[in-house]
Amino acid sequence: MAFTIPAAFVWPPPGNILSTDGTTPAAMRHGLDPATLNVYMNTVLGFLYANLPTPPVSHAAALSCAAAEEGEGIDRISGLPDELLRRIVARLPAKDGARTAALSTRWRGLWRSAPLVLVDTHFLPRGGAEGRPPRPGPASRAVRRAVNSALRAHPGPFPFVSLSCGFMKAVDTDRAVLARWFQHLATKGVEELVFVNRPSPLAGLRLPAALFSCACLRRLYLVAWRFVDTATLPRGASFPNLQELVLGGVAMEDHDLDFLLDASPVLETLAIVGNVKKMHARLASQSLRCAQFCLATHEEVAVVDAPSLERLFFWRCLNQRCGGRVKIGCAPRLSMLGYLEPGAHTLEIGNTVIKSGTRTSPKTTVPSVQMLALHLHFKVCSEVKMLPSFLRCFPNVETLCIQSEEAKEASGKLNLKFWQENGPINCVQTQLKRLVFREFHGEENEFAFLMFIAENALVLEKMVLVMELRMPSAPEDLAAKMKALETAKWASGSNKAGYMLSRPGIGGGSAWCLKAGSDFMHNDPFLCLV
Repeated sequence: MAFTIPAAFVWPPPGNILSTDGTTPAAMRHGLDPATLNVYMNTVLGFLYANLPTPPVSHAAALSCAAAEEGEGIDRISGLPDELLRRIVARLPAKDGARTAALSTRWRGLWRSAPLVLVDTHFLPRGGAEGRPPRPGPASRAVRRAVNSALRAHPGPFPFVSLSCGFMKAVDTDRAVLARWFQHLATKGVEELVFVNRPSPLAGLRLPAALFSCACLRRLYLVAWRFVDTATLPRGASFPNLQELVLGGVAMEDHDLDFLLDASPVLETLAIVGNVKKMHARLASQSLRCAQFCLATHEEVAVVDAPSLERLFFWRCLNQRCGGRVKIGCAPRLSMLGYLEPGAHTLEIGNTVIKSGTRTSPKTTVPSVQMLALHLHFKVCSEVKMLPSFLRCFPNVETLCIQSEEAKEASGKLNLKFWQENGPINCVQTQLKRLVFREFHGEENEFAFLMFIAENALVLEKMVLVMELRMPSAPEDLAAKMKALETAKWASGSNKAGYMLSRPGIGGGSAWCLKAGSDFMHNDPFLCLV
């Protein structure tokens, strides 16, 4: 008999799942021919397309100057003031806005005098509802011609431009198209630009130096390009107004990122997704507030001098098992950090590499962090032994998210005695209010950690265990452990444990959303406050 699990007991919460399967709207899928992609490219592009900014126009908007009542035959819209009509036209897709010139002489000049929102998917059949073209062909060539015409015909300004249907190669004809497009975008004041190439492999064609002529840019998403050769740029090249930058599948050198940060004096948000080559990222910026590294391959991310940095996120970075280094130097406002991997990440604070048993001192702590997320394999003892040292580095953590990962082989057991002998952990004893433990398997090492939290967290308000909806291998043993946890001597005074089930097919694993990570009004990027 089928039954429905109440939403309050299901993780992730409704509306927070990122998927790129057949149920996802076409606008959020890359739509490329699967035969041209390996697993990594498919994952990176799926994530990037699902996180592209939503255009501020509707392709479903009606053009009809319909009568207020059926049969009345009165055009009331055309009587509105020019400024209001321009606002109406500016909210239409580019091709529909251009068509308003045919409505009457009253509308003829309005499209050219209104700001233009240009989205190339709107030139596809049904406004792109059937998805982007999977390969170069008549559809992609028709879209390119339409974009050419719109950029040439409209005088600007362009508050928002999204180009995500094009297939461009490193050939002279495509280089000429790029140069012409960026000339138009720069002279007509583009403010938000989403520019996605669709080649295989990810990065081939280099972006022209004219990109830096777009001085009005506030938001920039670049996907599947070779970045501008910054060594050839003229002195003074910059993005004076850029506040948000997302680089996805972009081939660039370490010095290019250094140049970008230095040339963007008001940049607040940086996201690097699926970079093409391993990188050493140095974060030195007076304005940067959020940095995200997703599905990336980095040798090192070093927060060198970032006095405004509040959020530093890592999600499914692919070389973490090879020892990616995270170095935290000057970041006095850093309050959200994760997902770190004890035993996989090498954590360095100041000039001290954190190891199992590292003694705590003011030079080895980041007291500003209040929300911390960790990935680790509880079956791997070397990782669990690093966990106390990691937690001691962040003495004021109030919300802790633990993602328990499956391990192919176990390397021993660590019971509650291990935690008791390890000594007190300041954040656990005096600060921790909420623990979310995802993909709980009922293993001995997991249970020992949870018992330690229960018996030592004086101000704990909630402990949430997220489990997959499946039959445990040893149900009686799991039930006994749950009973022991619930009846433990809770330091906070009473049992704080609660349970949730992960959505079928999702697992209890982490989900990530670029927008939530960089939205400073959103205080729960790890989906912990459930």
